[in-house]
Amino acid sequence: MTSPLRSNRAETMHDAPRWCQILVKCSYFVWGTIAIVGFATLDFNLIDPAIQIGVLAFITIKIARRLARADEDPAIFGFVMAAFAAKMLGGVARDLVTNVYYSGVADANEYHTYGKELVNHYRVFDFSPTVGKLSGTGFMRALTGVVYSFSGTSKFGAFMIFAWFGFIGLLLFWRAFCRAVPVGDSRRYGLLVLFLPSLLYWPSALGKDAWCVMGLGFASYGVACFMTRRWHYGAVSMLAGLAAVAYVRPHVALVVFCGIVLAALVGKSRKKSPAGPVVRVIVFGGLFVMGTVLASATSSFLGVQSLNSESVDAQLSKAEGRTSKVEVGSTFTAVRVHTPIDLPLATVTVLFRPFPWEAHNGPSLGTAAEGAFLIYLCWRGRRRFLSIPRCMRNYPYVAYAVGYMFVFVFAFSAFSNFGILARQRAQVMPAFLLFLCLPERRRGSVTNDESGTPDTAESPYPSSPASKDPYAHLRGEQKLDPYGRPPPPGSDGAPRNHPG
Repeated sequence: MTSPLRSNRAETMHDAPRWCQILVKCSYFVWGTIAIVGFATLDFNLIDPAIQIGVLAFITIKIARRLARADEDPAIFGFVMAAFAAKMLGGVARDLVTNVYYSGVADANEYHTYGKELVNHYRVFDFSPTVGKLSGTGFMRALTGVVYSFSGTSKFGAFMIFAWFGFIGLLLFWRAFCRAVPVGDSRRYGLLVLFLPSLLYWPSALGKDAWCVMGLGFASYGVACFMTRRWHYGAVSMLAGLAAVAYVRPHVALVVFCGIVLAALVGKSRKKSPAGPVVRVIVFGGLFVMGTVLASATSSFLGVQSLNSESVDAQLSKAEGRTSKVEVGSTFTAVRVHTPIDLPLATVTVLFRPFPWEAHNGPSLGTAAEGAFLIYLCWRGRRRFLSIPRCMRNYPYVAYAVGYMFVFVFAFSAFSNFGILARQRAQVMPAFLLFLCLPERRRGSVTNDESGTPDTAESPYPSSPASKDPYAHLRGEQKLDPYGRPPPPGSDGAPRNHPG
């Protein structure tokens, strides 16, 4: 059957599900209102973002069409554009809540102030003004100046640009899943990672969160490419993403690195080859160098001479003390991970709390509602968690997510403030959501491990199985394609293996 994308007709929103069209139309209304008010009052804090949204939408349209044509599915265009619209609306909500509910008190004010001072220097390539140490807050000051050099000095506009950064990161997480876990439910993962309220809201402001989510997305997509033998793309994307995160939060980059190491250890080659050991030596040699650099950057960022159990414990204790002194109504007793026995409760705390009875204001009630929803999804999809061990071996990207999530839980279990924890967990939520989209392990499924993945002589990782998939029987049970539409006539109903 000839794909509809073989024709010369460009993809439009009419190819998308109805709800995607409605969401985009709501976005038109909101931004049309903002533009009218901005031009009527000559408020450049509103005019600049209205213009910038047009530019960002133009770029996103190009990306969406490229993805739709790569997957030969025109519905992807509308799906991506709906996600873009939702993310931009999340940025509007974040700016509104910051200015109204929190009376404008936010880290974005500091970055905005520095950006306005630096923009006149940066536009003439004068980088002499100091911003402090070029990591963490200092890096964000300089980055804001660079962004303002192109976009103007509207803080609301900066919120939209950084919301778009976060959107790109989430989009890359989705594409990484499609590429590296072909037996997973890519439609479900796309809906969760691109439309989960906390991911639409928190990484949508001028600040570190959006930049980190973008860097994590690039790093994760690089890992997925590397594990599916796109070595060059994978290496460049992974290193660029880790560098972006390391400049802001090197400890988070180190957490991601731990996930990469676990994936490298689990993803053993299944085909004996003389070149296999050499490739593994090169891979682990590169990981050793990467780990040394990230450990050095993290120790410098934390102000310790070296990373060891004593220094890490001391820093976690300091974090617990600091976070317990702010937003008193949101504080709680931290659940530190000292032994493996502490890990389950710490995982629940980092990923799901506050519980509804622990919420005392509007934002915390919203966070509690989302946590309850995720717990419900975990219960309904509890059989999906049984697939993790087998998927870790067949699809090392799952092992990467496991290592990434549990090291993150260990590091952030020391936080004792629900508000801070809700904002920080946006960095690990895409990894956790992956487990909710794995195939369900059912009784009578294949238990032997002979359905391995064919490898080339050069690959230290198993690739996507071309045949004898241990979850092949589940593919036939899926009656919808990854975007909610019935399969075309004559197809077997199996979900597409999205190339990313």
